[in-house]
Amino acid sequence: MVSCTMRPEDLKALRDQQPFVPFRIVFTDGRSFDILHRDFLMITKHTLEIALAPDAETGVLEKIVHASPLHVVRVELLQPTPHSA
Repeated sequence: MVSCTMRPEDLKALRDQQPFVPFRIVFTDGRSFDILHRDFLMITKHTLEIALAPDAETGVLEKIVHASPLHVVRVELLQPTPHSA
């Protein structure tokens, strides 16, 4: 588990590491989102765009969550999955 204030640059480094390791982002309001593939997280200076629940057959996303990196309280590393590349 990585616990501290996460800058956008820190999240980008975690997302872009090779090989990719899935992780969970936990926010100040208690919500958490699993990033199971690097393509499911877009990072800007002031926002995170998190893709949720892509359809297994079509790959079409259910929705996008918009969040602030200022509200990330921790990141938890998850077990790699066969589709995490």
